[in-house]
Amino acid sequence: MASAKTRAAEREALEGLPKKERQALQREFARLHREEEARRRRRTRVVVRSSLVVVGVAVLAITGVVVYNSIRATFTGPLNMLSDGLLFSGDGSATTAARTAAIPPGGQPTASSTDTSKVLAVREYVDYGSADTATFETTNGASLQSYVTPGYATLEIHPVALDGDGSDSSYSARAANAMACTANYAPDSGLAVHNALIKAQSTLPDGGLSNDDLVTLVQGAGVTDDKVASCIRGNEFDDWVKDATDRARASIPDSDVTSLSTAPLIVVDSTAYTGALDDANAFTEFIAKVFGEATGADTGSGSGTDGGTGTDDGTGTDGTGTGTDDGTGTGTGTDGTTPAG
Repeated sequence: MASAKTRAAEREALEGLPKKERQALQREFARLHREEEARRRRRTRVVVRSSLVVVGVAVLAITGVVVYNSIRATFTGPLNMLSDGLLFSGDGSATTAARTAAIPPGGQPTASSTDTSKVLAVREYVDYGSADTATFETTNGASLQSYVTPGYATLEIHPVALDGDGSDSSYSARAANAMACTANYAPDSGLAVHNALIKAQSTLPDGGLSNDDLVTLVQGAGVTDDKVASCIRGNEFDDWVKDATDRARASIPDSDVTSLSTAPLIVVDSTAYTGALDDANAFTEFIAKVFGEATGADTGSGSGTDGGTGTDDGTGTDGTGTGTDDGTGTGTGTDGTTPAG
């Protein structure tokens, strides 16, 4: 559309012209206006199309970021399991889980750090579909965890899936994913969920618990966060479970065993327990031995009538041994403390 200034100029040009010349000039002005309008419309279409392209690229970029982040999440480990395990420690009154970053895509785990000259560092590799894991935990789990709250030991739970190929159809993998989901969203509830998974092992149906059943189990252990339930149903960390299991199969860091072949595997400081899984005394003696070697405590034997507790420097491992006034029967202690007391 011509501007007011253009129209005024055209009127001035037409003034005084004969009729035929005026009509011819008006037709020429009209032609020029049509061409200008056509050019304007073409410019408008180009601008609109360019804008749509820019918007489309932006939408694709945003969608790409969302998709990338979604894909990236499947290759990212759970929060608080930078070591591939969830680490618990105690302050004398409560047990809490350590907070860590997640293993990034393509990254490697970072080992947890514990001062083993003062505190036992216990790592337990567990397969929740394994009857052997349940046997060990039923026999020793409560006593092992009782060392953590008073600060005698740290306990790091490494869930793995040794059965099948580690796919999310494997119950062991789905149970390990449930533990990872708990670590990511409700880490301090990790031990409660771990214990519930162990308790359920003896009555597992064929194929194990469904994901919905796992949600019910976790909720029964006190974890009601909807994000945990969604994580379990969606197998959010199934890739991490497979990778963590493969890493354990390839190498057990800071240990006298080279790799994981069966579960459970219990490593105290750097020494793997090789005794019977259902022998509480054997495991207690193993703990006492490792503790004594780490702290320089006396682990000798003696006899007496004080119910397993010396009067000065030690405590029996099971409360049934006997000791003299300066020692223990089967126990070990230093300054009156021992992780087995």
